[in-house]
Amino acid sequence: MTGFALTWQSVGGIVLMLLVVISLHEAGHFAVAKWSGIQVDEFSIGFGPRLASRTRGETRYSLRLLPFGGYVRMAGMTGLEDPAASGGPRAFLKASRSRRAAVLAAGGITNLLLAGLLFTAVAAAGGPSPEVQQGGGLAAAGAPASGYQITGVDGTTTTSLLRIRDLIQAAGGRLVRVEMRPWGGGAPRTFRVTPELHWVGLQAHSPIPLEAEIVAIDGGAIPHTPPDQLASSVPGSGALAVTYLSGTERKTVQVPRPQLQVEWQVGYLASAGNPLLPGLGGAPMPWYQALAVGFWAVPQEIGATFVNLWTLVTPHHNPNLQLTGPVGIAQETSIAAQISLSVYATLLGLISLNLGLFNLLPIPFLDGGRLFFILLETARRRQVSPRLEAAVHTVGLALLVMLFIYVTFGDISRLTR
Repeated sequence: MTGFALTWQSVGGIVLMLLVVISLHEAGHFAVAKWSGIQVDEFSIGFGPRLASRTRGETRYSLRLLPFGGYVRMAGMTGLEDPAASGGPRAFLKASRSRRAAVLAAGGITNLLLAGLLFTAVAAAGGPSPEVQQGGGLAAAGAPASGYQITGVDGTTTTSLLRIRDLIQAAGGRLVRVEMRPWGGGAPRTFRVTPELHWVGLQAHSPIPLEAEIVAIDGGAIPHTPPDQLASSVPGSGALAVTYLSGTERKTVQVPRPQLQVEWQVGYLASAGNPLLPGLGGAPMPWYQALAVGFWAVPQEIGATFVNLWTLVTPHHNPNLQLTGPVGIAQETSIAAQISLSVYATLLGLISLNLGLFNLLPIPFLDGGRLFFILLETARRRQVSPRLEAAVHTVGLALLVMLFIYVTFGDISRLTR
């Protein structure tokens, strides 16, 4: 993509996402710290210069410039503070190990609970089943117009829309076998489908209408290749003459090779249901069933996240699987906010889930890294040196900053390709 159009709706969606996910994470730490009797000096949303603040009781509540996180600053949290500001008997390190562990875990657990509640709300609200696009590849192959869900491609069983998309892209426009089942369950049916190439550029001033079918490149047939290899597979180095069909309009425009944004599609309108978690997009569920489905989605998505992380570091990982940083999250939130409330709520739940999970991993500086030191302290039956722990967390922070820069650079690179 070369960019994405921002509207007041999408900007509001991004701001709301930041406020909800970050504020509730920090509120989890704050509430359990207060309940544990620990002195809380500051509750901050954001990092950097303070934009506004107010002191109530012993705690200062702050809003800071950079909305990429937040923190709850407790007295005596590192053991290296000046004795006058250490919190005395109400210092964090003076609390029992179980209470300290509860405070550290509360933020991530709050995010996981928020994800479960959002998934529950989406499941309770329901949504129409995915549809087969009239005139698309699946329709031409004889697939029913509605009431069926893709459950596999070329022998790979999956309902993940990202995985379905990747399998179709990997086929490079060649014939694929698509398995579909009735939305509410039933016997599968298999269709042999020839994918069509469509424009998916979302920049504000695209030379080609969104979802227009690409019918020729440089006056010739479209090469059978994955989209990211298509531009390089066409001879030459200049701009490409891309011929598209949109409704009754057939037109040829010049597109610079790095800006060719296309995707092989089979005419499956998954966005008519729930494109992020298809299991939540069926008929409205009773609250008790929605509660079970919504909260069961949490461990399922945690498992999928670990599988994706493993896939990401293996030698033959999927090139379409990449880490996403703040810019990528803002982009996806902007798009989701303009699709539907259901899709936005689902994405908000997934972001909350991944934030909570990431913070609970045993990475220095994060909550999980501090929890690891409490476990180590329990095993050793004595406290780890505060200076050693602080040094480890400092190294962890430096590595996280480097990771932040890396994924942000990757996000921007994908936007400007």
